[in-house]
Amino acid sequence: MAIRSGKFSKYGPIILLSVILGFLLAFVVFRYESIKRTLGLSNIPYEKINKTSQEHKDLIRPAIFNIEDFGGSMQLDDNSRALQAAIDAAIVTSTELRSDDKWDIYVGKVYIPAGHWRFERGISSEIGVEIIGDGVGKTYLDFTGSGTFMDFGSENEKFDLKIKDLFINQFHPDATAIHLNQVNRNSGISNIIIEGGGIGLSLLNCYTPSFDSFFIYNASKFGILGRNATNTDFRNFKVENCKVGVKFTNSDINSSTGLKFFGGVIQGCYDEGLILEDLTNFTSFSTFLEGNGRNEDKPQIKITSDLNEKFDNDIIAFYSPFITGGHSAHKDQNAVEVENTYTFIFNESFIRANDRILTGIKVGKNVINAEILNSKYSGVKQNFIVEDPATNLVLDPKLREGRGYGRQFLGLGSESGKTNNRHYMESYQGIFGNLKEGKIGIGTFNGKPSIQGFGNGSSYSMTTNPKIGDHISAPNGITEISGIKFATTITSSNVKTDKKSRNIIVNTNDGKRLVTISPSEEDIRRELLIKNSGTANNLLEVSSSTSNIENKKVLNLKDGETVTLLYDGAQWQIISKYTPTGN
Repeated sequence: MAIRSGKFSKYGPIILLSVILGFLLAFVVFRYESIKRTLGLSNIPYEKINKTSQEHKDLIRPAIFNIEDFGGSMQLDDNSRALQAAIDAAIVTSTELRSDDKWDIYVGKVYIPAGHWRFERGISSEIGVEIIGDGVGKTYLDFTGSGTFMDFGSENEKFDLKIKDLFINQFHPDATAIHLNQVNRNSGISNIIIEGGGIGLSLLNCYTPSFDSFFIYNASKFGILGRNATNTDFRNFKVENCKVGVKFTNSDINSSTGLKFFGGVIQGCYDEGLILEDLTNFTSFSTFLEGNGRNEDKPQIKITSDLNEKFDNDIIAFYSPFITGGHSAHKDQNAVEVENTYTFIFNESFIRANDRILTGIKVGKNVINAEILNSKYSGVKQNFIVEDPATNLVLDPKLREGRGYGRQFLGLGSESGKTNNRHYMESYQGIFGNLKEGKIGIGTFNGKPSIQGFGNGSSYSMTTNPKIGDHISAPNGITEISGIKFATTITSSNVKTDKKSRNIIVNTNDGKRLVTISPSEEDIRRELLIKNSGTANNLLEVSSSTSNIENKKVLNLKDGETVTLLYDGAQWQIISKYTPTGN
């Protein structure tokens, strides 16, 4: 015991000193940057930090650099050098302060006081900084150069990049106010006005930024041009009187995913108000478009893709959009044009013609699914047209679960102000054809089968504006409605299919009727729609002469029931079936 005590007495002070020195060394290592700042050895230009931050330089949350402290003056014709110097100081501050693992807190800010400031050249930054003014009605930046004014276009990833409370006025028609590339978390712009130039806001490969409360107008090319804006939100904005209001497309790296609009206004643009091209998905909530498409053949919204099999539109969704022709849209325009898109959703919308819009929505080629629910139209000649027969058009939420026969809509013929054909759409049970010489609607009204025509589109030469609810049967055999892309047979007799008519509507009020599917339909693997339009409780029997319908020889349809059949190579499969309420 004495020996051990002697050893401790001999080596104890050395061990204790070693422990103390170890703690001191660890403290120096982990607090190196703080010690440098305390000793005044840091490169941070403290003397340039504004007075308030200087008084609390041990915290510096944030460090604010005033352009005036770097030689800026409202008397100068070019303050570019002063603004760049302030940004460089902010970069140094952000870089050094972030090295202490608290970089979420420390961000260099550049402050431009109220007044008119002139700039001939652009500025740039490779990391995230904040550029702030005193407000859009106080801090005015006049840019006379032809390039990019605020260029954050390097390939370095940028966090915490914010621009707010400024009015940027561009005088050259090719200038770009703000260009952002590789901008990421906690970044964006807010409370900004941009006037003139070629492009107001340019985005390239940006991820999760947010843009709020901004106004861009009078741009000669694009108000906003985005190439891959992923998980990016735009809120409470307005774009007005530009060549193209807003265009989003893909980049060489990727296409936009999670791009969202909330409460935006796009107004009075010469070409399209909004172009969506080659996006993964886009969602808009309560966007207002008015008077866009001043030039001929330009819609207010254009949704398209080049079908390069790499970045084609996947899901494009609008909820509660309001589109009006205003006083400047070109007459007879299509408000919305969509093509080359897998799923198009346009719900709870209102489209008002203002004597400018001819067609509300034009669903063109290569649209796989089009869902148009609870939409209202005022003054338009045609509510919507579906041009591609393969489009799965959904007008009833129940069809999402396979009920109804949304696939069979061929386009809507509507004469607003002349007849209330809107009721056909709201019944969700009709087929609408857009004919060359006139228009015709086949469906139900108040639960009763009806057919309504406009002009001389059918073989019956129906007169314009018949009474709603009138329907036509064919007591003398098969009647075909001419001009529809897929021929429709309307009859009260037995039917044998003949590869000509895809849609077969049989009135069974005079007794049970038969639909026999010929072998020729199976050769081409046809899809058929068959409906019992009767109301007298008589069955419509559907059968194939050579195969079964889902393992049954006969399929019976009651009054109002509709079925869509597809031949799979072995037998006919039921793709969807609609049964009216009460059957």
